[in-house]
Amino acid sequence: MHNRHKAEHTSAESRSGDEASTNERKAISMKQKSHAGMTGKGFYAALALSAAMVGAACRYAYSEAGKLTPPAAPSHQYTGEDTAQTTAVPQVTAPQTTKSTAPPRTAAVTATPAETVTEAVAEAAAILHRTTETETAPPAPAETEPPVEQPIPPVAGKLLQRFSHGDLVKSPTTGIWSTHNGADYAADYGSDVCCTEDGTVTGVEKDALFGVCVTVLHQNGTVTRYCGLNEGLNVQPGDVIARGTVIGVIGDTNEGESTLESHLHFEVQQNDKYIDPESYLAGACAAEPQPEA
Repeated sequence: MHNRHKAEHTSAESRSGDEASTNERKAISMKQKSHAGMTGKGFYAALALSAAMVGAACRYAYSEAGKLTPPAAPSHQYTGEDTAQTTAVPQVTAPQTTKSTAPPRTAAVTATPAETVTEAVAEAAAILHRTTETETAPPAPAETEPPVEQPIPPVAGKLLQRFSHGDLVKSPTTGIWSTHNGADYAADYGSDVCCTEDGTVTGVEKDALFGVCVTVLHQNGTVTRYCGLNEGLNVQPGDVIARGTVIGVIGDTNEGESTLESHLHFEVQQNDKYIDPESYLAGACAAEPQPEA
């Protein structure tokens, strides 16, 4: 009996030792497999996955900055200890972009949308049309200015004594040699004396030689002077009068030329110089008159 119990106890210890030995071997085997996984195929797979994720992040950053076009996603296969078995590495898909054969910067600068080209061509055609239309259009008719009215004679009488052009002539009344700065036109006593052009009366005076005189400044700068008038005048200094306005009548106030028949002594000045009244009345007062031969 005692021997049987001893045998059973020995058998139980043997089974217990076998189980402990089996568990130890299993633990060692699992540790070896775990180590082999980290140093073998599992390690390389994890390394490849990390590299793919880093590369995808870099390509996305450069693509967003517009500097580089991301290349196609890499695909790798790694072979472990058993060459007959391969493990595929998961692929990370990058944003799809269209590759350009030209350098990136050149393509960004020179690329022009089709709509912009069409608009530029249409605008150029419109400008050409407007230019051609302007060049071929007939010129607009020039605005016609009203004809300049020529001065009218102050009286209707004949010429008695001419302008001396600065030469000295002997006065038939005083016998004194002097220049005759005007022209004498015959006119009956009491005849109307008219203004030759539109103008403004600038002076009314009684000269010691030529009697009652009226001076008128015209719009073109010409100054006319009417001498030998009667004292009853129709104008006064400051009056703006029109061409043909009667400024007075012929009188007998011209003492310096009293030996001549009744007449109007008429003077014309331009640029502070006396000019020939006959040339002025003929419309040639712009040119300085030449002395008579």
